[in-house]
Amino acid sequence: MASRSRFTRQHLFVAAFFVLLLGLLSLLFSLIEPFLRSFTWAAILVMVFHPLYGRLRRLSRLGENSSALLATFAVLTCLVLPGVFVTLNLAREVPKAYAFLSSTEWDQMSRSLVAKFQSFLSGPLPSNLGMEPSQAAEIAQKQLASALQTSSGFILEKATGAFKNLAGFLLQAFFAAVAMFFFFRDGSRLSHRLVELVPMEPVHRDKVMRTLSVTVTAVVRALFINALVQGLMAGVGFALAGVPVPILLGLLVFVFSFIPFLGAGAIWVPAVIWLFTQDQVLAGSCLLAWGVVISTVDNFIKPWLIGTEAKLPVFWLFFSTLGGLKVYGFLGIFLGPILLSLGMAFLSIYREVYLPTRLAPAKASRRRR
Repeated sequence: MASRSRFTRQHLFVAAFFVLLLGLLSLLFSLIEPFLRSFTWAAILVMVFHPLYGRLRRLSRLGENSSALLATFAVLTCLVLPGVFVTLNLAREVPKAYAFLSSTEWDQMSRSLVAKFQSFLSGPLPSNLGMEPSQAAEIAQKQLASALQTSSGFILEKATGAFKNLAGFLLQAFFAAVAMFFFFRDGSRLSHRLVELVPMEPVHRDKVMRTLSVTVTAVVRALFINALVQGLMAGVGFALAGVPVPILLGLLVFVFSFIPFLGAGAIWVPAVIWLFTQDQVLAGSCLLAWGVVISTVDNFIKPWLIGTEAKLPVFWLFFSTLGGLKVYGFLGIFLGPILLSLGMAFLSIYREVYLPTRLAPAKASRRRR
């Protein structure tokens, strides 16, 4: 008769150790949670620009501290200088946008837009729907006015909120810069130590790290460069077409370019409509053609930058990006593809390691038959 397993003193020590370990980890997480967003941004930027750090070490033959400091300064220069230029111009354009949206010109423009659609609404479509043309025009006018008011209010709210939270943003940027320096210098050693804690075979740990590195450096870089190119192209197009506040609208194109389904068209299409309502047919037609070019740029930039290494299904990439945007905000646009790639890597390991052992008895029984 087999002896019963007893709860020994050793088991008590092991249980107490894990309870204390989980408690300490939860306390540690509560300490770093206020800086978690900054650390995440720093980790993403370091993984994208890590080749720059390695090249600085090889070419300059400097130490780890000097190379990490130079790499951090280079990344901040690439991000801060355009940010300062955009911020200074937005400080002048946001009051203009607010004054324009609050003026009678905006109300007249919306009424003019409704009037241009009334000829369409007076055609055969309302009668086919069992509606009088006057009723259809009134409904369309209310819906359009509500949509214009909501969209303008949303844009102004986000723009003014960004200026109000500028001090908090600068503080988070400072934390991210400090974290970037240490991640450049100690990131490789720290990542290897963390990966060693994962209870997996070394070959599978290497696969997970390789998948994460390829995804971040490919997908994140492609998203950022695509949004930057579209934002610059849109800003130049808005300025040449005579659209008010072109830098503000170009910044909005940069932000909306990250969002699937909406994209840059969510900004340049209303700008084209505004030009047509102002009887600027030539400028509106040119901006329409330029907007089509802007929206098709990502069909070339993303495949070129992502390549074939980051093999992510388009269907799941689309919804993981939307889900990340909803759950984590703007940061989720980058976290969505990263989490998707990690999930696919773990599923691949599960298929290679665990499924063959389960399928082996079934195959053996088939062979006996």
